[in-house]
Amino acid sequence: MGWARRSAVKIALIHYTYAPVIGGVEIVMAEHARLFAEHGHEVVIICDQGTSDDPRVRVDLFPDAQDAGELARALEPRLAIMDVVIIHNVATMPFHLGLTEALWNLAKRLTAVRFIAWVHDLVACNPDYQLPSLTEWPWNALARAHEHYRYVAVSELRRSQFTKLTGGKCSVIPNGLNPERMLGLTGPISELAKEYGLPEREIVLLHPTRLLKRKNVELGLRVTAALKSAGRSCAYIVTGAPDAQNPASRGYAEELQGLRRSLRLEDDALFLHEDMPIGGADLASLYILADALFFPSRHEGFGLPVLEGALHRLPVFCAAIEPLDTLLTHGVTLFSLEAEPAQIALMIAALLGTNDAWQARSQVRHNYAWPSVYRNYLAPLLAETETPNPL
Repeated sequence: MGWARRSAVKIALIHYTYAPVIGGVEIVMAEHARLFAEHGHEVVIICDQGTSDDPRVRVDLFPDAQDAGELARALEPRLAIMDVVIIHNVATMPFHLGLTEALWNLAKRLTAVRFIAWVHDLVACNPDYQLPSLTEWPWNALARAHEHYRYVAVSELRRSQFTKLTGGKCSVIPNGLNPERMLGLTGPISELAKEYGLPEREIVLLHPTRLLKRKNVELGLRVTAALKSAGRSCAYIVTGAPDAQNPASRGYAEELQGLRRSLRLEDDALFLHEDMPIGGADLASLYILADALFFPSRHEGFGLPVLEGALHRLPVFCAAIEPLDTLLTHGVTLFSLEAEPAQIALMIAALLGTNDAWQARSQVRHNYAWPSVYRNYLAPLLAETETPNPL
């Protein structure tokens, strides 16, 4: 049975410290631990200082030991039952040479365990450190490639430095970030984003409106369907509910739900009144989350969402009607209500494709959001071998 098909891989993550200690390595480790746990793997952190607020992630502290040999003997039974041991920085930094030496020797003995050395920093390539000769043990371990370690660097710079220094092989797995947390989304909107995979969508259109006939929500549905047909991963978010005082509004909402079903957009066109009430902070989070404002009204008295979208630096796509066509002189793209949905979809995709900020944001979400890092790098790393540890 291969790892890709096992219900759980036993993984130990080792570093000097862990959360709540604040540091770049600690943050990356915590995200890795969370991702591994979310995908059903067994995770333990082994460190000198730290605690876990995630019940799926256990923290074990280093045993008391007088020297590297004693430390190795204490760690061996813990590591022998693991499938993977991921060592963060310990193989290339000098902050606990006893641990560096202990793990170096354990990797030679525990051949059923995969040891992965994660290279965030390289002391041998950093002129800020004054080191003794790297030809003496155990200092020379910091500048050598272990024959049983699989090396992973966080950037191409670190990979090339490691390869030049040691002659060993090393691949790159970038650090990531949590878009929902970084953007400061409210809890409800963060959960919505996670449920529908919004950070992974190519285009997220926001339409702040009540469900009234003049708001022309059906055009938004048809444009979303056209974007999907063109191969774009997109979502269309409609914030408002039907007008409780207006029977026609309730009937319109039912029509829209039927159109959504017929266009097969149940997971792509979100009528948020079906999920939650939207407060002011939630609406602000939606503006932060979205890629563009879509405002296709047939008629408006003013059109405040156009200004709100611009304030949040969103590209604005709106109907070429008064007064929408007079509110702003920059950042607004007008379209005729007579245009075909496919034509409007093509315009949106083309203009976003020339927007530097949108392209950079898209690269971050698709290359560096933690779910993408897991899918593109961490999951394949776990599946590199088909032979699990029999212990």
